[in-house]
Amino acid sequence: MIQVAMTRDRLPSLSVAVGRDGELVHVAAGGFAALENAVVATARNVYPIGSVTKTLTAVAALQLGERGRLNLDAPVQQYCGAFPAKEHPVTVRQLLGHLGGIRGYDYSRFEEDFLNRKVYPSIEAALKKFQADPLAAPPGDRYLYSSYGYVLVGCAIEGASGLSYGEYLRANVLEPGGMGQAMLDDPQKVIPLRVNGYGRAGDGEWAPAGCFNPSDRYPAGGLVATPAELVRFGNALLEGQLLSQASRRAMWSVQQTSGGASTGSGLGWTVSTDGKELSHGGTTVGGSAFLYLRPEDRVVVAFATNLSLWTEGRLELARRLADLARRDETPEAPAPGPAPPPRGAREDG
Repeated sequence: MIQVAMTRDRLPSLSVAVGRDGELVHVAAGGFAALENAVVATARNVYPIGSVTKTLTAVAALQLGERGRLNLDAPVQQYCGAFPAKEHPVTVRQLLGHLGGIRGYDYSRFEEDFLNRKVYPSIEAALKKFQADPLAAPPGDRYLYSSYGYVLVGCAIEGASGLSYGEYLRANVLEPGGMGQAMLDDPQKVIPLRVNGYGRAGDGEWAPAGCFNPSDRYPAGGLVATPAELVRFGNALLEGQLLSQASRRAMWSVQQTSGGASTGSGLGWTVSTDGKELSHGGTTVGGSAFLYLRPEDRVVVAFATNLSLWTEGRLELARRLADLARRDETPEAPAPGPAPPPRGAREDG
């Protein structure tokens, strides 16, 4: 299945992990972590997970809510004083459900707004990218997917906890969730076992993803992790190790607009129409990831690639892997080897 997906979508690598009944039951990887030197990808490689980060940020906010440190329905300025008051109050709950009216990326200014190269030393500094902008819609009025809204949630987490976003996440989500390798993706640091990222050139061939700095969006899409760690995180959620049952129910309940329309989204998660599937994808510069939970079956699936903006067939692949896990089946085909090296790559790496 890994080989088929890699061939079909021309992925440099694909790393997959599956959990069942609270355990990590399968990990596999194929392709190359670094095409330039034909470095074979393994399950230990860490990938940029993009917006899958939002699921962890949502858990952090709900934890603080459980502990009485963060009122999800209070104006966000109560915890993030750096964000100016707007024409309507905006709450953390609305931000988590993409109902806060905060704008998304402005793709007409792609280089400036999405493909960030500037170093932002703090979340407060990152707020300056959008804090002066008017609301794109009255809060609650309509679903408006916004990574900047999650940057604002990160600011609220800092104000409520007294810690930096990274410090709070490390101590309360990453370590308790079995995510020891996961960390903020800091381009100024050497991150052990981090894959090289790629995009597509105009002729469809792989090309280096280019310079990018996610410091403008850490709480929204700035983590690196292994798929195995994402599965451990999902297992910890399903086993009640990170949040209470009441908080999980709130997180995984579909939100509604003020007019009563369903958004198809919980707090940090996409929720299927029958409520039985929870997921979130991530697409960023140099990497893409997907996390999928099926709570009734106690199955978790995660995978990642080092190709920018990969979205094709991810939900279908997650469902097939979850079906195999629940039926206790093992694919008959042997584990795939690495894909053929790219043109000009060494074969002795």
